Amino acid sequence: INLNQKRYAVTSALAASAVPPLVLARGHRISRIPEVPLVLDKQAESIRKTKQAVAVLKRLHAFSDVKRVDSSRKVRAGKGKYRNRRYVQRRGPLVVYANDKGIAKAFRNIPGVEVANVNRLNLLQLAPGGHLGRFIIWTEPAFQRLNKLYGTV
Repeated sequence: INLNQKRYAVTSALAASAVPPLVLARGHRISRIPEVPLVLDKQAESIRKTKQAVAVLKRLHAFSDVKRVDSSRKVRAGKGKYRNRRYVQRRGPLVVYANDKGIAKAFRNIPGVEVANVNRLNLLQLAPGGHLGRFIIWTEPAFQRLNKLYGTV
């Protein structure tokens, strides 16, 4: 795919993640979230334990989306279950960071939660299944880095 088309697709997916009706249409539970996009301060990048990460999600009322993912785990239909793809489940929030001071290891063991570096955003993570509007939790340095990566100024 052409680089400009890829950048256009990524920026479109990022813009759609800031529109609450699109995020709700994907099935994310964001009714009690204070704001979309949800931005954490830079101290969040130094979270090292999964217990602390779960506490942050509960404090922000984002854990209901994780519970939705956990309850959606089902055995796959078809032959994929014999081929080491036994379970299917929904996607939860995507946590985007700028500097990994332990945040990747803390959040990666929570079911449905994916972690991504802002410099290596993946379109398949931003819009799984081609559907725009994924619920994204940003850290403040990652949110500021977006303007350098995709800004026009």
